[in-house]
Amino acid sequence: MKNNIKLIELFEKVQKIPYKVCIFKEDDISEDLKYGDCRHKAHLLNILLKQEGFEVKKIKVLFDWRDLPLPKEIIEILEKSDTRWLHDSVKVKIGDEWIKVDCTWNPELEKVGFPVTKNWNGRSDTKQVTKGKIEFFDLEEFNIKPNIIKEEAYKFADKLNEFVKEVTS
Repeated sequence: MKNNIKLIELFEKVQKIPYKVCIFKEDDISEDLKYGDCRHKAHLLNILLKQEGFEVKKIKVLFDWRDLPLPKEIIEILEKSDTRWLHDSVKVKIGDEWIKVDCTWNPELEKVGFPVTKNWNGRSDTKQVTKGKIEFFDLEEFNIKPNIIKEEAYKFADKLNEFVKEVTS
């Protein structure tokens, strides 16, 4: 039970960090993280859970941006790029089971329809990055590379950050 409470506490701590797409440098990730995207938040949760003795594995998730409540004009920025991208998350061993734990979306995003986990029990999967079709991969078996045009991705990230800031302010 104590481990369960700590798992929930750490999940909620990282989940509350505001979502923002930004440069990812593994060495810069610490408990002082002010904002971040799935890479930052999954890495931080991985670190914190391991410090508490949890067995944790990073996973990759293939998801589609079209399955999130984003304005059409943001999705349309990905004119030549795939809308299916890779997402970082973790899985945690609880007893004999591995549960998927995704702390990406901060609670304020629930009001616009993002899948935000609330009142999590720490014994089952959290809500995942989207409610749409997603595929999970362990890092060692992962070999997918979506077609993403760098210029489109940067513009998409900027507009996504503006949208998130607007709806959470």
